[in-house]
Amino acid sequence: MMDNQLEQIRDIWINAFFTGNYEVLVQFEAPSFKVIYEKEGITESSVTRYEKIAHAVKNGVWKPQKPEISSEEFEFDREQTHCKVTLELENELRQIQELWIYDSDWKIIELRFCKVRKVQNI
Repeated sequence: MMDNQLEQIRDIWINAFFTGNYEVLVQFEAPSFKVIYEKEGITESSVTRYEKIAHAVKNGVWKPQKPEISSEEFEFDREQTHCKVTLELENELRQIQELWIYDSDWKIIELRFCKVRKVQNI
């Protein structure tokens, strides 16, 4: 049940990002939401991000690239109030991680672009 609800909200949130609809993003991102780019050592707050998106959309240059996802893994805690979504990228040794929290509704609290995915020894 919770995973279906989270998947629906994620779909809306992802679509809002790729269309540059920051007014919808605000609804699904916690006030403390941040984007972390590990490789670059950059952390971006919501306010900065919304301004950048709004400016790019206004100027017709908002064209984010959709990553090629090879797998998605949802890890819920026992209470089903926290979820870590791990995305493995196709042809890249990188991961994207999303941290979601449930408090009457699902909200994303962190989006992390990890440096390098752990390679498992066989």
